[in-house]
Amino acid sequence: MTEMKNLLGIIGSPRKMGNCELMVKEIAAAIPGSPKLSMVRLAEKDIRPCKACYRCLTGDCPHQDDFPVVLRAIMEADAVVVAAPAYLRGTHSSLQRFLDRGLQAYRHVDSLYGKPAVAVATAGVRDGEGSALLGVENFIRQLGLSLKGRAVVHATFPGDAIVFEEGRSTALLLAAALVSPEDYVPEGVSCPECKGTYFEFRGRTAMYCLSCGGTGTFSVINGKARLEIDPPAHSWRKKEDMALHGKWLIGQRGEFLRQRERLKEAVKPYLGGEFI
Repeated sequence: MTEMKNLLGIIGSPRKMGNCELMVKEIAAAIPGSPKLSMVRLAEKDIRPCKACYRCLTGDCPHQDDFPVVLRAIMEADAVVVAAPAYLRGTHSSLQRFLDRGLQAYRHVDSLYGKPAVAVATAGVRDGEGSALLGVENFIRQLGLSLKGRAVVHATFPGDAIVFEEGRSTALLLAAALVSPEDYVPEGVSCPECKGTYFEFRGRTAMYCLSCGGTGTFSVINGKARLEIDPPAHSWRKKEDMALHGKWLIGQRGEFLRQRERLKEAVKPYLGGEFI
């Protein structure tokens, strides 16, 4: 069992004392040793849209906002709980708005990679979560954190997550997973490359893993599903992969700067247009 002193709860919901916040607190209360819980409501933070300038790869982001504060909190925590609600079958935008600025994580691989984290998505109706849990998992994976557990909690009204047994028992399981030295292994069929469980069918047997980008095939042999997935062209699964990808991005920025004038000429015929 891994001891932790500082736990960070990332709440991707605008509702105070909503089910996401309650789940974060319930998980924290179930962790042995009673770690100090700090929380951040992403929806309340000033996190501005990425400008796609790539300056953050080698220097400071031109935005002066709350992003560095939140990133620093993730880096300094011993473990992280990320909870967000499903909005129209997707993850609340506050998580993606933060992740859009996530290229800065490549400068802090040593402080982020492998840090234990669990994912919670809340949904107001049964089968209404859509891709919300995938979005929360993606937040964890793309920052280089180690996914230790995940769950969807169905809770319609604020407070339902702790009123009903589903939420309370889920919190116990995720708390145990967060401090367990064992790697997370999902039930059922999962990607052999990243353990993700979200796929796109591309033809009768071709598969694409939405979690890592690996491609492969799906088959059924003796009544059992079998996946054969090749690693993606750009992998984040290992620490060295993440570091190498960061270096590749820096090289791509340099290549763009070298080709900038040529590209400007190429797009000149497309200048202008009517915008609302």
